[in-house]
Amino acid sequence: MIKKYFIYKARYKAVDETGMIIWLNIDYWNNKFGLSVSNIDLENFARKLLKKKHKVNLVHKMLQ
Repeated sequence: MIKKYFIYKARYKAVDETGMIIWLNIDYWNNKFGLSVSNIDLENFARKLLKKKHKVNLVHKMLQ
């Protein structure tokens, strides 16, 4: 049985109002993120995601 399940890294694709694609790379394990293009809205979003998911054991989601 799986006892621990974590999100290690993730990549998100965002599109701004001009149609520009911005990649958001999040390293949940090391609590870091990077953007392909600077964007304050995505920076704030990334910080919120890291607060919620940084080293959080998600095994309970697998067992539902």
